[in-house]
Amino acid sequence: MRNLIIVCALMFSALTFGQMSFSITNLDLANPMGAEADANIGWFMTDDILVSFGMRDWEDFDLSARYYTGMMGNMFFEANTEARDNAAGDGSDYTIGAAVGWTKALGIWKLQFEPMIVLDNIQDFTPHLAWGLRFNL
Repeated sequence: MRNLIIVCALMFSALTFGQMSFSITNLDLANPMGAEADANIGWFMTDDILVSFGMRDWEDFDLSARYYTGMMGNMFFEANTEARDNAAGDGSDYTIGAAVGWTKALGIWKLQFEPMIVLDNIQDFTPHLAWGLRFNL
């Protein structure tokens, strides 16, 4: 019972003292509310680990975990999974992806720019460049 209390206390402290973060990627400046933009909400579980969740509707969502290395100008590694509703109607398609990038402060309050190299699907090895904006509370 004592171990359960310690685990609950640690989980509560991580949720209480963590830092919330918002992000948007694939932003088309000509059509900022377009379907290609991906927004997510994240929570820093520790100073180095960020867990993010994004959702377009009840059947299309993504979940990612990011580790900040602290070297080379706040470099990060990210692993993510994405579920998209299958057009054939027989469930969802799941993909696993990865990214590596850097977080650069823009000097405008807590707004950050994130250039990155992204693999949307590890099975289909086609890396591409992407960027995002992140705002920490």
